[in-house]
Amino acid sequence: MKLASKLLAAPLLTAGLVLGIGQLNAWLTAREALSAQQTVATDFEQFRTVSAVQERLGHTHAGVYRTVALMASLDDAKVKALRAELARDVAGIKTSSAAVAGDPAVSAALADLSKQADQYLKQADMAIDLSSVDPNTGIAALRGADDSFAALSKTLSGIVARLEARSSEANVAANASVQRITLLLGALGLLAAATAVGLSWLTQRRLVTDLKRAVDVAGAVAGGNLTVHAESERRDEVGDLLRALGTMTTQLGRSMSTVLESSGSIRTASAEIASGNQDLSSRTEQAASSLQQTASSMEQLTGTVKQSADSARQANQLA
Repeated sequence: MKLASKLLAAPLLTAGLVLGIGQLNAWLTAREALSAQQTVATDFEQFRTVSAVQERLGHTHAGVYRTVALMASLDDAKVKALRAELARDVAGIKTSSAAVAGDPAVSAALADLSKQADQYLKQADMAIDLSSVDPNTGIAALRGADDSFAALSKTLSGIVARLEARSSEANVAANASVQRITLLLGALGLLAAATAVGLSWLTQRRLVTDLKRAVDVAGAVAGGNLTVHAESERRDEVGDLLRALGTMTTQLGRSMSTVLESSGSIRTASAEIASGNQDLSSRTEQAASSLQQTASSMEQLTGTVKQSADSARQANQLA
């Protein structure tokens, strides 16, 4: 990896992690919000169902009172039809209530509601039956139905309260989950940033160390030390520089060895030439001395010849 890529790796990694963490945070938050929205929608439907059950129960109980109050003006067929309608209304209340889903507390309340609805139906039907014989007796019998109606209303109110509590708990849990996710992703972001800074610091430290090594090698070579080694396993520009310095040092060492060998040869040849010159000078002196002796002998010979010529000339004159 080249040096530029290494220097850009940490910032790019940090930016990528921060962007990824932001996207993940947004996605998880959106998922929690969607889950909370679905919970709210479900609870709203549950509230509507319970409200409908409460309203239907109120209409049913009011119908019972109306039936008892009008019993004197109703015939047997009408009374039978009203009693059948009461049974259908109570069955509808039980069916609608069974559609409410929830935790074990709600399930237990729904079980109690079913029993209370059966009790209410029994008491209200008995009150209608008794009022057909004696209206006062029927009115008196409605007290038990009133108690069952109050119990049903209380149970429905408890279910509503439990649904509200569950909705609040779901909102609190969703907010807590979002907060945990935010804190976790924040910690992850800090860890990623610290990791990126650590990697950047290690890269910078190694880079500075290798550059200092290159400076030391160059200084040693400049000082005449050609035995210094410069090697590196890096595959970037700094590694190329160190390897180039090592190659340069090796080549300079070889060149200096060649120069030293040539200098030794030149020194040997110079010594041989000096020795030859000295021998030649000695021979030249000897030749000069011989020539001097020869010249002296020639002078002597010339003197002798001249003397002989003078003697010959004198002898000739005498003759």
